[in-house]
Amino acid sequence: MPKPTRQGSNTASSKKSSSATSSTKTQNRWVFITKDEVIGEGPQEPDCQPSICKLRHPRIGAGVLFLVSGDCRSVCELNSFDEKFHSWFIGETVHSGNQIYFATPVDPLFLVLPYLINAGGKANRFMSLEQLVTDEELPDCHKILTCSGMDHILQVADRKDIDDDLQVYRYNSEKTLAWLKAKTDSLADMLEKTQVNVSAKSSQSSMFVRSKTSSASRESYVQYAFGMVSDYLPVAVEEDLRTYLGVPAVQEKPAVVDTVENERPNKKLKLTGDLTPTDDYSAGIDLKKDKSKTGKLTAAQKKLSKVDKTGMKSISSFFKSPKS
Repeated sequence: MPKPTRQGSNTASSKKSSSATSSTKTQNRWVFITKDEVIGEGPQEPDCQPSICKLRHPRIGAGVLFLVSGDCRSVCELNSFDEKFHSWFIGETVHSGNQIYFATPVDPLFLVLPYLINAGGKANRFMSLEQLVTDEELPDCHKILTCSGMDHILQVADRKDIDDDLQVYRYNSEKTLAWLKAKTDSLADMLEKTQVNVSAKSSQSSMFVRSKTSSASRESYVQYAFGMVSDYLPVAVEEDLRTYLGVPAVQEKPAVVDTVENERPNKKLKLTGDLTPTDDYSAGIDLKKDKSKTGKLTAAQKKLSKVDKTGMKSISSFFKSPKS
């Protein structure tokens, strides 16, 4: 089965979805799997509908598609699963599209983390959230600030109250590592509780298959959970978290150098030393011995023996050096 991929289509990002699927003929019909509170129940106001927008992914740094709920209190990453020759039964109709979208809730602190790190610069200055989370390429980034998870921003930043209406924030690396450690431990607990096979030698770990005879150590669960959390972290923060948790780095296998069989040797290569073979298997063998005496002659050899060979030369004479 193909692996779900992050979606970054410009055409899809300009559309809005009022429900999991649309029944109009002029609008593309999409199939979503997500929580009910993201889509909402009952009739909704035009300004309170879930929307698809591009937000900057904290890991790859590029804009990908996210689904923001109508009340802008939750944000979900969109991953597509695409297989050919699939159809969907929707009500009394058949939808021929073979693509399905998974809307996975994401903690908005992961999305705001790169802005906190980069906006303060080396001086790591205090700034308001409106100043921190700005992006000319992705103007919808301001929707992150209204998500419910932003209430816990003090887990990754420091705050100063200028007055009753103005608070400024600054990135705090120590708080961030402690918050990420709690996230990793919580995920490792869930993996261990559900007995997910996280063995490095098993391909089942990537498919979240339960194993009744799982004997993985706590370190294996933590390492696997660390890899999942790192998918939403900048590379620099990932390395800091690896050191903080004591997770060993994965050793990459050395690259295999492909050699071409029967490759011509380099002309500039000089051969040194004695080039004579170590074992002379031709020793003691009389190469001039007539092999025809050791066996019966074939019909062709019998006819050739009757031919007059006067004035004929052997073929080996053509390869001898001329006499001086």
